Amino acid sequence: MTDDKKTHETMKERFDDFKADIDEKKAEHQEKDVIKDAERAAHHDEKADVDIAKAAANVDKAQEREDEAQEG
Repeated sequence: MTDDKKTHETMKERFDDFKADIDEKKAEHQEKDVIKDAERAAHHDEKADVDIAKAAANVDKAQEREDEAQEG
């Protein structure tokens, strides 16, 4: 009977170790996903900043053309 209990404990330990390995791999994948999401967000922020700068430049050009049209 002692051997049965010992085997059961060993199987439970093996299962717990296996589950811990799976949880660790899931955590690693989630961490990679978070990093990718952060990189995408940073890229979108940079793109938005560029788009805002372009829009501001276009507004400045439009204002210059309007001023020139009023003078001429």
